[in-house]
Formats: sequence, structure tokens, C-alpha cells
Amino acid sequence: MSPIAIIGASSMVGSRFCELADKSFELIKTDLNGQISVDITDKKNVENFFAEQNFEYVILFSAFTDVDAAEIQRNDKNESCWRINVIGSENIVNVASKHKKKLIILSTDFVFDGSSGPYDEDDLYGPDLEKVSWYGQTKIESEKKVKTLTDSIILRISYPYRAKFPLKEDFARSILRKYEEKNLYPMFSDQTITPTFADDVFSAIEILISKRQKGIFHLGSPINTTPFDFARELINTSKGNPDKIEEGSLAELLKKPGSIPRPLKGGMKVEKMTNLGFKPTDYKLGIKELFAQMQDH
Repeated sequence: MSPIAIIGASSMVGSRFCELADKSFELIKTDLNGQISVDITDKKNVENFFAEQNFEYVILFSAFTDVDAAEIQRNDKNESCWRINVIGSENIVNVASKHKKKLIILSTDFVFDGSSGPYDEDDLYGPDLEKVSWYGQTKIESEKKVKTLTDSIILRISYPYRAKFPLKEDFARSILRKYEEKNLYPMFSDQTITPTFADDVFSAIEILISKRQKGIFHLGSPINTTPFDFARELINTSKGNPDKIEEGSLAELLKKPGSIPRPLKGGMKVEKMTNLGFKPTDYKLGIKELFAQMQDH
């Protein structure tokens, strides 16, 4: 098959995809500061890349994903979060449409307000946008752009984690570091989450491409958990003492003025992915594999 273009090849999830996909696919790897440079906020730059390279699929990993930093920019469409997530997506969609390329984009369960999760692919965004973070709102707008492209896939993931990535901490490695430094904050025991083992992103995309799929797909742990239970499993597996982890309440935090919205009853249902023949990794198995890979390095 023809090569696959990867935009955001050095991102946390994108780089893991590339490590696993290198054996199966020919990849054209791009980054803002990579050997092949693509700035998705610059339409002419995107146009030049599509014109110069030959590929069938383009996968967009580049995104502004810092939820706390995004909230400071709330409602400001001139700032980086909106420009990267919305304008960037729009540029990719428009040029992909013109060049008749197939697009896969990574998204998030933060597009939901957390009132009735876990969610499936047919659930509507929000619906209460006041309870959706600015990051989540920019991803909603990004998804709307992508949906206008007939041949596209939106793959939503949630709290991704992987064994090693020095440039950025993920959900799991942040908890481990803070526990070791004895400054782990109380972990929410009332929030529903379905963390995504990063290796699953490659397996899921491989199946979606091979089966010529289109539309929205969810990828996360098929077993729901909470940050508190996830942290206990992590610390127990690392031979630490899970009883040292304190319980916190997201519901209580969300009542405080100025708190950043996060889905309380969040997470995703993954039956659609399972029905295609791929069972996503549940969080307990993911944590076991995480430590196995950490020891391999």
C-alpha cells in the first residue's frame, strides 16, 4: 500500500505509533521542527506538503492537549489552542479534500460534559458546553471540521499512557513520579475514566485502515476505573504502598469557582472497536505491560 503521512510524529502518542508502525507501513514523518516540517496553522505550508508527497492516508497527531494551559485561553480564538486544534484541523481537512486523501485524526472524550458517561460514538457533544473545558471545545470544533470530509476517521482516546517518553509525562508516569517524590495529590475516587494504552492506537488504526472504515471510533480501557483505583493499581504493581494514596473528589473540586471543567462521569464505550476484531487493553493489563516495557529499556 502507499505510504502513510504522519503529522506530529514526535508527539507522545504519535511517536509510539511510529515506533510500532515502522515494521508494517512506509511512513512519511513530519513535525513542526522535524526533517520534514509541517506547520498545520499555515495553510500554504500544508498545501506544499500535500503537493510534494505521495500518500493515501494522513494521520494528524499534532494537537494542543494541555487542558490547564488551554483554559487560560478560554474563548480566545487568536491563541495557540484554537489555532492548532481548530484552524490546523480545518487546513488539513481542506487540503486533504482537494487532494482526495483519507484523514485520521486523534480526539478525546473531553468533548463530553461528563454528565452521563461512559459514552459511545453516537452520543452528542457536550451537551452543556459550560461544563466542557476550552480544550474539549476546541476538539469539538476540530471534529466538526473533520466530519465534512467524507473519507475520514475520528479516533477518540482518553488519558493515554506509555512506558517511556522523556519529552512529556503522561497520566501514569506523572502519578509514579509524584508518588516517588512523596507529593502525590489526592486522586479522584468519584470520576469515571477509561485510560488508553498508547500501543493500542497503532493496532486500532491498522485495523481501521485494513477494513476501510470511516466515522468515529472510541479507544480506551473496556473496564472503567477511577484515577484513585488506577493509581492504586500502578503503585501496587510498582511494589509501592497503595494505602498511602489519598482519596479526592472531582465533584467537590468542580463546585469551586474557577475550577477547570473535566468530565465527572467520563470515559468511553469501545464495543464498536471490539466488533471490528480488536479488543482494547484494559487498564490492569495495560499497567502490567507498562512495567514490562519499562524494564525492557
